[in-house]
Amino acid sequence: MIKSVNKIYQRLKKENLNYKQVANQIGCTRVSVYHWASGATRPSAKWTSVIGEITAGSVLANDHQKAYMLASEDT
Repeated sequence: MIKSVNKIYQRLKKENLNYKQVANQIGCTRVSVYHWASGATRPSAKWTSVIGEITAGSVLANDHQKAYMLASEDT
């Protein structure tokens, strides 16, 4: 399952947050967070930077790439 390797999804579960709460922290839409957490899409450089900042570097660009590549293999 892609979600098990996706650090955004892991953060949601660890901190008991929903997509809307994370979106509010980041400053984007909950749909964007859902797509990133599922590995369906990757955040742009702008959002990757913001995500890195609010997670104190625990979620980085490489993490999004891995989840996206794994999701792409499943299709």
